[in-house]
Amino acid sequence: MSATNDLFFPKDRERSLTRLYSRGEALFCMGDKFDALYLLKNGSAKSFSNTENGHEQITNFYFPGDLIGFEGFDKMIHVQSLRFLERSAVCRISMYDFNRIIIASESCRQVLLSKMSHSIIDEQQLLLSLAQHNAKQRLVKFLLDMADKNKQSSEPYPIVNLSMTRGDIANYLGMAIETISRLLSKMHVQGIINVNNRKIMLCNMAELHTTIIT
Repeated sequence: MSATNDLFFPKDRERSLTRLYSRGEALFCMGDKFDALYLLKNGSAKSFSNTENGHEQITNFYFPGDLIGFEGFDKMIHVQSLRFLERSAVCRISMYDFNRIIIASESCRQVLLSKMSHSIIDEQQLLLSLAQHNAKQRLVKFLLDMADKNKQSSEPYPIVNLSMTRGDIANYLGMAIETISRLLSKMHVQGIINVNNRKIMLCNMAELHTTIIT
């Protein structure tokens, strides 16, 4: 359990509000009534919208500590769907609890607002990346962001454990899956990264950061 969770509820109540989900299971779907926020305790998930032609467009990935579902505040319905990428656990924060927390605790209020703001900034940065970066830069920035979210201090180099498929990554970054595979293979051969199925070690951080700014 993270320290963040302890800010919201006593441990015993938090356990009663936490539910486990299996890989592929949905938390909510587009059009569902918005009646709660969710704090991801462990696992990972993806949010997506359905386009007019029925295709799935991934809008974000979520990891432990992320707040899920606040996009429903606008019209009180969810405007995207959320599906889990692996076995995951989420703590449900009802609107009653959300309002109580906002009123009663300044520290909790700041945490909740900070998480909501962080999600908005992530989406803005993705839009900027899609507009300004080439395919390699987009992929490198994605890997660096994932490494930052999944820090493992025991490893000699930053590690990215991908719970999503390469198809999901391609969808999210607006690229072809063949381009993702080609770029990963090329950087692996160059020694910039080491690819082992869904585990990617970032071996040359200086080169990766240089890629983004050149």
